[in-house]
Amino acid sequence: MRCFALFLGLLPCLAAAQPKLALILDDIGYSKDDARALALPEAVTLSVLPHTPYGAQLAAEARQPVMLHLPMEPLGQRPLEADTLTLTQSRDQLEHIVDQAIAAIPQAKGVNNHMGSLLTQDRQRMDWLMAILAPPRLYFVDSRTSAASQALAAALDAGVPAVARKVFLDNDLTDLDSQWQRALRLAKRDGQVVVIAHPHSATLAFLKQKLANLQDTQLVPVTSLLPEVQVASSGTLVPNRG
Repeated sequence: MRCFALFLGLLPCLAAAQPKLALILDDIGYSKDDARALALPEAVTLSVLPHTPYGAQLAAEARQPVMLHLPMEPLGQRPLEADTLTLTQSRDQLEHIVDQAIAAIPQAKGVNNHMGSLLTQDRQRMDWLMAILAPPRLYFVDSRTSAASQALAAALDAGVPAVARKVFLDNDLTDLDSQWQRALRLAKRDGQVVVIAHPHSATLAFLKQKLANLQDTQLVPVTSLLPEVQVASSGTLVPNRG
């Protein structure tokens, strides 16, 4: 009986140790078919592009947590949204674009970068951005479109609760299962993982099946993976917003 009682006492610890997986679905807003994402579990976070034909409507209808998918300048020559943050903009221009984007998706509790392989490498621009997002405003997820991204470091230094993406699920639609298995391995190894996917038909069908049968790993909102961060200048502790 004593052993059984000891086992029951350990159950909360065992549950707490279960690996956690946070899934963000990017690029919501351009197609009315993106509404299919609203059928995913409520722990999935939808990242909505501002100023798109369906973005504001889908954000308002979503049961899931909503983020702002903020366009940022990439490396190379690629088509850009009209409201993309670029290296040529002044601080005032950047602040205006970000404020307008936040106003366009008022349900958003956080931000992640859309593209941005160039802009996220620029520490000054990332510092400007994080000054806007600083508590109590919004959290940040670094999509890590560049290995040289300064976004996560800038966020944490500014006291913005932040995490980074570890796995892109569907950069290659023929490789969904191997990327999913990689995400599960990382969650088991590190205790948590942030996965980003997109509302492709193949991806949504894949996720419907995998999430319905997820075992030994807990699907959580990305907010539950946010760390407590300390503002470097003041020492103020900013709590997890999960």
